Amino acid sequence: MSVWLNWIMGLMVMKSISCILLVCLLSLLAYAEETQEQQVERLIRELQDSDSDIRSIAAVTLGEIGPEAKDAVPALIQLLQHEDTDDRLIVAMLLGQIGTPEAIKAIVEILPEFIQALQDEVMHVRVNATKALGFIGEGAKDVVPALIQLLQDQDTEGFVRANAARALGRIGEGTKDAVPALIPLLKDQDVGISVNAVGALGRIGKGSEDAVSALIQALQDQDADVRWNAAEIL
Repeated sequence: MSVWLNWIMGLMVMKSISCILLVCLLSLLAYAEETQEQQVERLIRELQDSDSDIRSIAAVTLGEIGPEAKDAVPALIQLLQHEDTDDRLIVAMLLGQIGTPEAIKAIVEILPEFIQALQDEVMHVRVNATKALGFIGEGAKDVVPALIQLLQDQDTEGFVRANAARALGRIGEGTKDAVPALIPLLKDQDVGISVNAVGALGRIGKGSEDAVSALIQALQDQDADVRWNAAEIL
């Protein structure tokens, strides 16, 4: 470690590296030799840090680790008690990424909040809610009508519609009522929306002649991703 520290200090003198960059480099070096188990243990401790930025980074990192971060689930569940609705939705999304039965159960228990969040005036709140619901899968059947409505959302970035389509596809059985609303999205100018609509129709549109016909037409789409996904399904 001393060799690396000497190198960084020398570089700091020569290149005038900012303090922020130096801290980042030192952090990376300090944890470079951590095993994943050690990393998870550290991140769980950081969930209790007094600095909200450190807590947020720890939570996001645990979500990215996925199922291997299962030991962090109890600590993340505690964060579902946060007073801010958007923060709870983000934690729910991260629990969904970890995906253990305990994590999914905790998300399902706050489903009533999702229904309210899906109608929130703030776009990123709606986005976070749809993302989290996508991880729940079949347990989110109660919010299907609200998700179908969001397929017509007017957000200019298209994130809400794309994630609503994705969530409906992951919920699967019981979402066939969404097929008529998904079909027009195959021709959306936003490729992310079209691709997610293709995926959703592939999961819930089986047996629907209209869905199959729309997917066949998607084989002629101008975008290669849309064509490829439609071909995979058919």
